[in-house]
Amino acid sequence: MQGALAVLLIIAGALTAGYVAQRMGSTHDFLGVAREVGKGGKISAEDLMIIRVNDAIGLKPIPSSRAGSVIGKHAVMALVPGTLLTMDQVTEIPIPAPGHQLIGLGLEEDQMPSSRLDVGVNVLLVVVPPKNQVILPDKEGATAADLVPPRTFNATVIDLKPGTKQGLMLINVEVTTADAPTVAALASDDRIVIALAGN
Repeated sequence: MQGALAVLLIIAGALTAGYVAQRMGSTHDFLGVAREVGKGGKISAEDLMIIRVNDAIGLKPIPSSRAGSVIGKHAVMALVPGTLLTMDQVTEIPIPAPGHQLIGLGLEEDQMPSSRLDVGVNVLLVVVPPKNQVILPDKEGATAADLVPPRTFNATVIDLKPGTKQGLMLINVEVTTADAPTVAALASDDRIVIALAGN
């Protein structure tokens, strides 16, 4: 009896090993990210590459044969080179969304948080006084800037990268169309500071 059980266990083990080997050897071509695409960026053929990998439970990469269904769509999030692409990462809705515009900011280190600023986070664009403006204190030592809360605009970080100048960060933010002209004008005067908002 024990001998028969041992034989059955050996057969079962061999069958399991054969199935695992077969699964491991079953590779397919899927779409991967060839170069970085910022959130909202339109995906082109040059942004894609073919990655041959094994089937993996829980992953839903896009087969390479469906590249035509991805090209021309927009990235929902920043796409990192060398990673597999899934349909959850692409959308037909352009970014900025309807009723919104993108504004480019060039900010120094003291105009933004030193950490945790990343693509997709919600931020407040805080308006600061012109650098050459002289604000005189009142009798109690307070200034008009102390008494009036600064104006702010809600925005979302779409992408960011270091500038050519040391300490400069180039940031694209999405704001409402109504706020875009004012934010652009203030940014050109170097009057924008970024503060992190709750997500």
